[in-house]
Amino acid sequence: MEMELRHLRVLVAVDDERSFTAAADRLGMSQAAVSRSLAALERTVGATLMHRTTRRVEPTEPGTALAGTARRVLAELDRAVASLRGERAVIRIGYAWAALGAHTTSVLRAWNRAHPEDPIRLVRINSRDAGLLDGHVDLAVVRHPVLPPDLRSEVVGREQRVAALPVDHPLADRDTVSLADLTPWEVAVDLRAGTTTAELWESRGIASPRLTSSGDVEEWLDLIAAGDAIGVTSEATAHHLPRPGVVFVPIDDAPPMEVRIAWHRNHRHPSTGRIARAVRAAYTSAAADEAGAAHG
Repeated sequence: MEMELRHLRVLVAVDDERSFTAAADRLGMSQAAVSRSLAALERTVGATLMHRTTRRVEPTEPGTALAGTARRVLAELDRAVASLRGERAVIRIGYAWAALGAHTTSVLRAWNRAHPEDPIRLVRINSRDAGLLDGHVDLAVVRHPVLPPDLRSEVVGREQRVAALPVDHPLADRDTVSLADLTPWEVAVDLRAGTTTAELWESRGIASPRLTSSGDVEEWLDLIAAGDAIGVTSEATAHHLPRPGVVFVPIDDAPPMEVRIAWHRNHRHPSTGRIARAVRAAYTSAAADEAGAAHG
């Protein structure tokens, strides 16, 4: 038996919903038809794709890998069909924390005005690859220099690191702080998608502060606003996610953070190069304006 598109759509729906009933509702099929389609796909590929229990469905390792590929294949097919029909084909760009910071709105508006047939939509996914490996997005904004081998990326900008502090913190009124200034305090980090590690201090011969785990960016901000920790992040977070009770102070001796546009090596969206150039132009223009102001 040959693999069919309906089998891939069923796999993706079951993986997303983790329920045959919910997947059936989403696809407008019966639960029995969803189960038969998935079983047929498993016979075709010769592997179990989903673990079934009485309460939940969980993907196996082959199931996760194939679901990611299926999302990318279906997205490319849907994009091709939309183009033939003269319809819009949305470009999904994932991000974990701060998108493009101060440049987010200007880049999106300029792109969407110039390319109404291929508008950009941002998708926040709290993972290191911002949904690329699972096929949830076409491109991603990432700030990790080392990515999984299936991903490729290029640097489009650089951002200053800042300390995120409770508004009543002893350092909150400073114009700048140093990495050493932060060592006495507990620093919250997102182990899943964050960019701050002990190496930031240790690579400069500074004792690392105590690091405590937080959840996604919303939980991280809540923890800091409550006065339970401080944080280190990109200046983009201050622009994209201002939070009452939290102030952001530049760190004067921390290396800048590289902003990258990333894509899957086997599924490079045709607009990747143009989007990367548009983002790079925004960062370059802002850097030139700052340099001019500093010398003016």
